[in-house]
Amino acid sequence: MKQIAALLLAAVLAASMAACTGRNSLATSSALSEGAASAATSSEPAPQASGTPSESLLSSAPQTDRAGLERTLYIGAGASMKEYPWTFESDPSPDDLIAAIAEMTGWNLTLAEPVSSGRGGMTVVFGRESSVFTGPPEPQKDEFHVFDTQDLVFHILDSIQKTLQMNTIDPALGDPDNLDIYFSTEDGAISLPDVGIEIPLEEPYPGSAALSETYAQS
Repeated sequence: MKQIAALLLAAVLAASMAACTGRNSLATSSALSEGAASAATSSEPAPQASGTPSESLLSSAPQTDRAGLERTLYIGAGASMKEYPWTFESDPSPDDLIAAIAEMTGWNLTLAEPVSSGRGGMTVVFGRESSVFTGPPEPQKDEFHVFDTQDLVFHILDSIQKTLQMNTIDPALGDPDNLDIYFSTEDGAISLPDVGIEIPLEEPYPGSAALSETYAQS
């Protein structure tokens, strides 16, 4: 009887151990599965933000219009000079600046040849069809209205002189007035005796104020 009881006890113990072992194996297997799943999830690449960094910067940065280069035109005579912004496709030449003045005012500023450099400044040679010789355009633009040919010529010469000076010499670096501007025609000096204007070929243009004072004294 004792032997039978011992055998029964041994059988019960064996069954209990087997049950515990099974539960541990299941727990271990479950833990391993969960760990593998976690590892697989962590190995997946992180989602990328939409757009590249450069695109993001470009979209948030202020947009600058690079379609043209802005310069200032100076139009008027004597103390009545006014400033007008004008946009060019590239850095303007003296001829481009004069053409812009013509387009803005309606004046015919046809040149006989390109503006040249020399004698410490620039020389502007007008064609005979320019408004210097043909007079005010018809009709005139209200903002640039002149009263007669003398008034028109002074406006043309002062405007070109000031525009070339200011767009050639930076006022922060030097005096734009130091740039001499010479005016002439394809035939020589500008001579308009009917309106009392004589522009010497060999002398830089002194400005309408100085000329008017000279004419008044003569």
